[in-house]
Amino acid sequence: MTTAAMDRAQRFPFPIPFGWFHIGFSADLVPGEQKILTRFGQELVLWRSQAGEFVLQDAYCPHLGAHFGHGGEVTEKGIKCPFHHWVFNTDGRVVEIPYAKKLNERGCVRTYPLVERHGIIMGWYHPDGEEPLYQLPHLEEFGSDAYTRPITTSHIISTCLQEMGENTADSAHFVTVHGHPGDAEYGRFDFEPFKILMESTQLFPSSGGPVKGTLKTTNYGFGWAEVRYETLIDVCMLTTNCPIDHGSVEQLFHVSWKNPDKDPKVDRIGEAFNKEVNRQLQDDAKIWEYKRFEPNPVLCDGDGPIAKYRKWAAQFYAESTR
Repeated sequence: MTTAAMDRAQRFPFPIPFGWFHIGFSADLVPGEQKILTRFGQELVLWRSQAGEFVLQDAYCPHLGAHFGHGGEVTEKGIKCPFHHWVFNTDGRVVEIPYAKKLNERGCVRTYPLVERHGIIMGWYHPDGEEPLYQLPHLEEFGSDAYTRPITTSHIISTCLQEMGENTADSAHFVTVHGHPGDAEYGRFDFEPFKILMESTQLFPSSGGPVKGTLKTTNYGFGWAEVRYETLIDVCMLTTNCPIDHGSVEQLFHVSWKNPDKDPKVDRIGEAFNKEVNRQLQDDAKIWEYKRFEPNPVLCDGDGPIAKYRKWAAQFYAESTR
C-alpha cells in the first residue's frame, strides 16, 4: 500500500462506494480510439467502437494479463489484445482467438455500464458487479437554448466522496469557510433512497454586497448533483464526481446560466459566479485534504443534519465478495 493510500486509510474508514461516476466526455474519443483511465481504484480502458459506442473495461486481458491500452487496437469486432490478439466485444466476451479451434467461454473482460448525459460519460461501479440500482436524469436547462453552454472545471482532491458530500448538510461552514454574510435557512432537506432533495435560502457575497438567493440541490448518489441558484441571475450547475483511487477524487463543475437575450451583463455575472464557486471549492479542498473522519462528532444546535446525511451515505458501501 502506498504512503498516500495508508494516510487515507487512517483518515477515512470507507471503501470506494458504488454508484454512477464521471468517466469522461463524448468528445474525448472518435470511433476506433481508446484511452487509459484510473477510476474506482481500477486501471481501465475507455474505448469507442467503430460504430461509435463507448465501452469501459478492465485494462488487463484475462488471458495472460497484457494491457489493452499499451499496443491494443480497436477493430470492427472489438478491442484486440496486443499480446495474442484475442478480441473482446463491447459486452466483454471474447469473439476471436486467431490460433484457437474454438473460443474459450471463460474469456471475458469486466465491462462497466455507461450512460451519456449532455456530452458527459457516466460509468456505473459496484464492487460485486451488480447492475445499476438507480438511473440518472437529463437536465432541462442543459438542453435549452435559453441557457449558455456549460463551463467545465476539473479539480483533483486528496479526500473521499463522503467527506465532500457532507458539506451539503454542513450549514455553518458557508459562513466560517466561504465568508457568506449569513447562515443558510433550510426549507427542505429530504433523504430518499439514492437521492437527496435540499432547498435553502441564504445571503450570497457579490461585488455589490450581499445578495439574497435560493439554492435547490438534487443529489443522485455520490457522483451526480444538480444545483440551481436563483440570485441576480438563474444558474444551473451540474457537479460530477469520481473516486480515482483510495486517496483522491475528481470533481467537475459544469456551470450554465440563463441568458436567452445574450445580454453581456448577464454573461459577466455568470462568469463571475463560475469563478466564485470554483474559488470556494479550493477553500473546501484545503480543509478536506488534511481533515479526518470523526465517527462520533461533537455537534451543536447550529450544525446541519450531518447525522442524517451519514445514515443516507452508508447505503453506498458494499463489501465485495469477489
